[in-house]
Amino acid sequence: MSRTRPEEKDDRAGAEEAPARGRGRPRSEQADQAILAATLKLVSEHGIASLTIEGVAAEAGVGKTTIYRRWKTKTELIIAAVSQLAPPPGGFPDTGSFVTDLELFGRAQRARTEGTRLLNVAPRVLAESADDPKLHEGFLERVVKPLRGVITLIVERGQQRGELREDIDAEALVDYLHALPIYRLLLSAGDASFIDDIGPRYLPMILEGVSSSSASPKSARPRSSGSSRAKRGQSG
Repeated sequence: MSRTRPEEKDDRAGAEEAPARGRGRPRSEQADQAILAATLKLVSEHGIASLTIEGVAAEAGVGKTTIYRRWKTKTELIIAAVSQLAPPPGGFPDTGSFVTDLELFGRAQRARTEGTRLLNVAPRVLAESADDPKLHEGFLERVVKPLRGVITLIVERGQQRGELREDIDAEALVDYLHALPIYRLLLSAGDASFIDDIGPRYLPMILEGVSSSSASPKSARPRSSGSSRAKRGQSG
C-alpha cells in the first residue's frame, strides 16, 4: 500500500472542509491575485516543501475555503502561480526580423514579470518538481509548452524569411534559446539582471551557426565588453 505524503493528506483534509461556492457568487479577481502573489512569495522564501494552504491564506488575508474553492490542492495552486510566466494566448507579433522578434519577446516577458517573484520562483519549482510528477507535468504543460511555442514560431518565421538556414535543427535551436534564460536564472538565484544581456552576448554566436548566407548577423553583435577593451589595450 502506497504511503500518502503529509502535504497531500493536508490538502485533501482542507478540501473536505471547504464548502462549494454558491451559484451566482462572483469570483474576486483581487482575491485571486492576492493568493497567487502570496504563493510566489512563500515559495520564494521557504520553498515548496514548507508551503501550506494555511500559510498562503494568512499571507493573502483570505480564508482557507477561499483558496480551496479555486484550487483543490497545493500542487494546483503552485502551478497556477507559476503559470503566470507563460505568454498570453493569441499569437505573437511579427516584426519582420528574427533578432527583433526575440528581443521583443524578451522585453515583453521582462515587463510582465516586473514586480513579481516569477523569475525567482519558476526555475526553483522546475528543479523541485523532479520529485513530484503532477507538479512537473503541470509545469511543462502550463509554462514550458507556451514559452517554447512562441520561440518555435519565431524560429519558423526566421526560416520562412530566409534569415535562418533551412537545414538547421529547429528543435535544437529552440532548446538553446529556451534553456539560456533558465540556466542564467538558476545560477543567479533568480536575479533578473542576469538575463538582460542574453541578446547582445549570446545571439551573435548563435547567428554565426544558424544564419543563412544571405542574412547578416552584424546588427546583433554586442558592444565590446570592458574585458575586451582591456585585452586590446594590453596588446598595444
